[in-house]
Parts: sequence; structure tokens; C-alpha cells
Amino acid sequence: MARLLIRPLLGATVFSVALFLVLAGEARASEPQAPVPAACASDFAIPNGWFYSQTGGEGVGFPVWDDGNARFWSAFEELGGTPVVGYPISHRFQQHGFTVQAFQKLVLQWDPAADRANAVNTLDNLHQAGFDSWLESFRQVPAHQALPADAGQTFDVVIANHVALLDANLDIRAAFLAVPNWLTRFGLPIAYRDFGAVRVLRAQRVVLQQWTTDTPWAKAGEVIFANSGDMAREAGLFPESAITPGPPGAALPTDLDLTLDQGPAVQGATVLAQLANGRPDVRLTLDGRALPLACAGSAWQTLVGLAADAEPGPRRLQVNVGGLTQVHEFQVAAGTFSSTELTVAPDLAHLLDPQMAAEERAFVHTLVDPVSGPPLWTGIFGIPASGTPTSPYGQRRVFHPGAISYVHEGDDVAAPLGALVVAPAAGRVAWAGPLAIRGNSVVLDHGFGVYSAVVHLERIDVATGARVTPGQALGTIGSTGRSTGPHLHWEVLVGGVAVDPAVWTWRDFAGIRGGTGYLLFVNSVEARPDAPVAPAPPAANPPSAGEIGQPPNDVPAG
Repeated sequence: MARLLIRPLLGATVFSVALFLVLAGEARASEPQAPVPAACASDFAIPNGWFYSQTGGEGVGFPVWDDGNARFWSAFEELGGTPVVGYPISHRFQQHGFTVQAFQKLVLQWDPAADRANAVNTLDNLHQAGFDSWLESFRQVPAHQALPADAGQTFDVVIANHVALLDANLDIRAAFLAVPNWLTRFGLPIAYRDFGAVRVLRAQRVVLQQWTTDTPWAKAGEVIFANSGDMAREAGLFPESAITPGPPGAALPTDLDLTLDQGPAVQGATVLAQLANGRPDVRLTLDGRALPLACAGSAWQTLVGLAADAEPGPRRLQVNVGGLTQVHEFQVAAGTFSSTELTVAPDLAHLLDPQMAAEERAFVHTLVDPVSGPPLWTGIFGIPASGTPTSPYGQRRVFHPGAISYVHEGDDVAAPLGALVVAPAAGRVAWAGPLAIRGNSVVLDHGFGVYSAVVHLERIDVATGARVTPGQALGTIGSTGRSTGPHLHWEVLVGGVAVDPAVWTWRDFAGIRGGTGYLLFVNSVEARPDAPVAPAPPAANPPSAGEIGQPPNDVPAG
């Protein structure tokens, strides 16, 4: 079961829902909570139309589409789209025997006899419902005005009488008459009034404003269309069910498209994957594990970590969106890695115990499995210690005694005992303490399911839970645990998988760390205590003891 976390960037305008957090170490077997999705794109294509969340809220909004009952999407586009009609503020609903959909600036009803959408006389409806005083007092819209000169006249004369109202403001007149088919779209001019700060024309279907000073929505002298549809919604002219936003519903086949980094996905790689959509109801899974998503531009991105010993051949990513599912297959290519054989000193032979290794590995996995929040790193990672690179990531090792095979999951740096070890990037200390094989260790949570670890330390200078900045001291070079001598072993893990850390020293995955919103999933695992308990380390070993034999360049390894 995947549960959803939404973590907006501070200050993001579209994210405002309550969050539920599951931090590292918290139990995860509780009942799943209802997800509250966040959209990456504010609007996007749906079958035969478009979905808009601008007037809806967090991941919800209103669709506009064409079908056999009404073609509101075509009408919306023909009328000029959002600049003229505004964003939708309702679903379709029935009113006075017609199918209706409300927008910010116009309300449209479908006329099946004429096979077209007509604008509703929204301001006339407000007048008939008794809202003139409210409009005048709170929305600066002049009251409905009946013209005595219309009595007994032909419609052409009535039109001329009402067009004459435009002579009171030539700028508004020009804007009103410049729209093709203005009578069909706007109806007749009804009343004009100068309120001082704003001059306003009321028509049957729209309201035009000319502000006399600069405002956030208009410059001084500019003529704009006010949101008459919003006024009708505020007045309660639409059913509550119609103005309650909802999820986007059906998806397009193209929403299932997925692209990966160019080039082969080799063992140890951190692969960037990008979806073709920014819908809120998207899920991307790898081997059943829901991957976190970052909004980059108007589409979701994620990271896929491949282990150094990942099985070469096909892997499958599954996209689910709007009721559609598609499996994308990509190929994992074998990497090129060195190999070595190492003999462990007799006093440390117990550190080759498979059960001990399995217990420690399981404990570390509990630390690096959670997706605790959005990215904390702000650029490329630094190498945590100054020294000579030695045993590389992915090295194939055979330990003696016992001919135990092992894949090196990090990079080693040979450095003097006591030299400084620093944080490669900003993060939070997920663990600081001793482990049997890794020795004194610090694990950093960099957010978005990305972690780093520095091990074999002599001294630890940070505490679990502390926030760290790039370059902040974590401890000093040591040779604790299963180590041949003073050196640093450091790792980067993505989605619980140790990847090549060198990639992170030149690539910062800017679309991920700079995302404008995030969908973060918690993948259910067996419940565990609030604070994970590390396997008990053995008695301290002498710093110089450890693996002996033929490490590369005859330098310390671990």
C-alpha cells in the first residue's frame, strides 16, 4: 500500500492542504489515510477538452469538454479562451431546462435546437433575484436600468437606445464594440456609472470596468471584463454541487508517456525519469514501489537508483493515471568494475558472519528507505574528505576466509587518521552511531529518498536528528569496523539503493531539487519501533586491524 504525502515548497501559492508526515523511524502499519493529491500543472488536456485547477484548489478543479450533449470546450476556444471567458468555476449542471457551465466572466448554456452555446444573461438573472443593491454596494456594479424610450419600439431601435449608453465612456465603447458578435456575447448595454476609482458598464451578460488608478489587476485607464460569473456564484445562483471542484477524471493516452535519461542505464546509475503530464492522480512505480515525484516545469520527474549488482536486462516502470495504466520497459546494462580479493585478519573474521551482515544491512535499509520530505540538497555533492581515491564503487570483492562475495557500494578515500570528514550536502542526520561492519557511521537524509553515509569514522561530531549544512564537520577519519586502515568509505543511496556517488559530485538533478511541488509516497513496510535499534557492535577493534591482502594500490579498504 502506498500512502501519499504532499510537501510544498515554502511560499508556493497552490499548495495549502494539511500534511501527514511519516518520518524515519515511525511505525508504518497504521490504516492508510485518504490521499490529497497535488497537481504539477495547473491545467492540462483531458479527452476532448481541458482540465483547470486554477479556481479549484489542491489537485481539484473543473473540466471543460465536448461530448454529444454539449460542446463547451469548442465554444470556450471560439470565444477567446480564458482572457475573454475566464477559468471555469463550475461543472456542468441543469438550469431552466438547459445544460449550463459557469466561467469567471461568462456563463454558457447549450442550446440543442441551435446546436451552439449561448451566453446566459447573468446580470439580468442577478437583477431578477434581487441582488442589485448588493452588486452596487459590494461589487461596484450599477443597478439595472430600464430605458423608457424602449417602450413600443422595434428591436433595432432598442439596440440603438442601449448602444447610446456607451457614449458616456469612449474607451469602454471601443472595447465593447471591438468584440465580434458583441450582441450575442455580451447582450445589450444596461447601465453606466462612474464610481470615482472605477467606471463601470453593466451589460446583460458582462461587466466592463475602467480603473482610474493602477491596481494589481489593471493599469489606470485600461478596460477589463469583470468576473460576472463569480458574482453569480457568490450570490448563490448556482447549485452547490456544481461549484464544488473535483478530480480531473479520465486521462489521455499521451499522459502515460515517460522518458528516461539518454544513454544506457548502467549498473550503479541514478536515472532521471520524466512523465509527460502534471496531473495530480499520477503514480509511477518500480517493482511495486511508488516513486516520489517532483514538479519540474509542468511535468513530474523522479529518480531511479540502480544497484552496482542490478541484474542486467529489462526493468519495468509502471505509470498509472486517470484510470489508464502502461508499463515502460528499459534496459539495465552491465557496468565495468574492478575486482579484488581480501583476507580478513583473524581477530575480525567474525565480521564476515553472513547473519551479522544481513542484520546490519536490514538496519541500514530501515534508515534509508523512507521518503521523509522534499529535497534538502542545493547543488552538487562534495566529496566528504580530502585524500586519495582508492577502492571504487562497484568493485567486486571476495573475502577470505570463506570466499564470501561482496560488491563495494561506495567510494573509498585514503586519508590520515583524525582528518576531517564533512557533510557532502545539506540534510538531516538519520543516524549517528557505531555499527559492527561499518564502524562509527553517520547517515544523512537529503530528502526525496536520497541519503548519504560516511563510515569507519574515528570520531562522530553530530547527533541523530541534527540538521547539517554542506561542508559541516561530521567526524574524523578512522578505521573502525571492517577496515584495513584509516580511510573514508562514503555512499549515496537513492530509493534505498546504493548508487555511484561520483555521479552526484557533478550532477545536481536541478529539476528535482528545484521542484515547485512534490508527491511523496510512503511505501508500507513492517512496523518497527519508533527509533530503529542498531545491531550491537562487537568489541572495539584496533584501528590498524582489518582486511589484509591485495587491495588496489595496497591502500586501506573497507
